[in-house]
Parts: sequence; structure tokens; C-alpha cells
Amino acid sequence: MKRVFTYIIVLLVSAHCFAQSDEFTRNINVEGELVVVNGVKFKRYWYETKDFKKQTFSKTIDFTLPLLEDETVMYKIGDELLLGEYDSRELGQQMREEQDAQTEEIVAVLEKGNLSDSINEDYYETVWKIVPVFVGGGYVAFVSTFSQKFASDIPAPMWGDAGSIYELSTGRRITEEDVFGKNAEQNKAVAQMLYAQLKKILKSECENVEDVVLFNGNFYFTNKELVFMYGSFEMYYTSGVTRLSLPKKNLKPYLNVDGPLYKYWFGDK
Repeated sequence: MKRVFTYIIVLLVSAHCFAQSDEFTRNINVEGELVVVNGVKFKRYWYETKDFKKQTFSKTIDFTLPLLEDETVMYKIGDELLLGEYDSRELGQQMREEQDAQTEEIVAVLEKGNLSDSINEDYYETVWKIVPVFVGGGYVAFVSTFSQKFASDIPAPMWGDAGSIYELSTGRRITEEDVFGKNAEQNKAVAQMLYAQLKKILKSECENVEDVVLFNGNFYFTNKELVFMYGSFEMYYTSGVTRLSLPKKNLKPYLNVDGPLYKYWFGDK
């Protein structure tokens, strides 16, 4: 799936904190880097802490969140994307405090000495990114990508992508029911189209997948297509994240005519 976005960096407010030694590095921007996508402003907050000696952990956080005139809407979207792990009103401060605590932990381990080049069995790497993937028609879509892997095999590595789409005017998240309504027959037809896409990806027949799995709430739309995403725990015969996309031209008969996607793509009924 091709996604083309023009990110124009119009301002860089630098509050970088950078420290590096032979053992670890830390880099951070908590004031935010201003990004404009299709006329909508966003701010990118990020930090990374890496332990070169591999005794503690490595963590990368990279969030691009909306910067809107209506702060109520802005914080509503931001808080939902951050899943309660951070407060969008205090994000920069919380990220700085978190990284300071990580640095103290790394330094404490280094000061103990007796380090080896082998990976500590408790070592883990975490990456969490939130990126806008579509802006248009009064909507903004995001994909939140999370991955975590460990030095030991237990627990197993974890990863996943979460898609979501919001009204820019209200901050309301668009749901499957908004898009498709409650017509069971029509929803069944859409599920079958998703299932056909899955078979094409696998290039073989696969065990039938229940509609409830295919309609998992993990989706977003653009001006051309509707995209559903699935983790490996949902599609156990695939590896990593599976993305199934349905083109606009195939969906008109199956959409809720009073819903936001029908109105965006085809106008009022």
C-alpha cells in the first residue's frame, strides 16, 4: 500500500538534551518539532535512551500529535492515542522525567562494574511511535506502532500496529458502526472481501476466519481506501502485522449511508 505524505518542517523549537559516553546515549526533544500535513499542524515529541553495554534497556518514544486551536479537541485526541501512559497536557515534562529516571538506572548499573559484552537476561528494547498517516476531509488518521523484544525468549517479543481515525472538529473517534452500520448481511459481505484479501496475501487457501476477527476495530481510512490491521495473535498463520485494504470503489453498497465515510467519499445520500 502506497502512502504519500508531504511533511513540511516549518519550525524547530529545540530543547534537545544530548548526552553520550562509551556506555550509553540519551537524546530528547520535549518542546516539540512543528510539522504540517495538508494544512493541519502537529508536534513531534521524541526521545531515545540506549545502553551500549546492553545491561539494562533501550527505549525509543516518538509521538506526532495534533496541534489544534481547540485545545479540548487536541487533548481529547492526544490522550486517547497515549492510552493513559502519558498525559498529553504534560507530555514533554513526563518524557523528560522518565528519561532522567532511565539514565539514573543505567548509571547505577555501570557504577557496579563487572560488565561484560553479553546481554543481561533482563535486557529489553522498546519502541513506540505514533504517526499521522492521513489528513483530509476533516479527518485525521494515525497508526501507533509498538514493539518490544527481550534478551531471553520468555516472554516472547511483542509488536503491533493500531489504527484510528478522528474528526478534527470534535475529536470523536470513528467506529466500525459509524462506517458500516448494523446491517448484518452487508457486514458479512465486507468480511468476505477482507477474507479474499487475506487469501491473496497468503497465496493459498487458509482456515476460514470469523467475521468478529476481521472486524476488530483496528482500522483507518484515507481518500482512496479502508485499511484494517491485525496482529500475529489474531492471524496466527501470518507473521507480524497483517494489513488488509479495501478500495473505495468496492465499498459504496456496504457503507452506512448516514455515516461519516459514506458522506466523505460519496456525499449525502
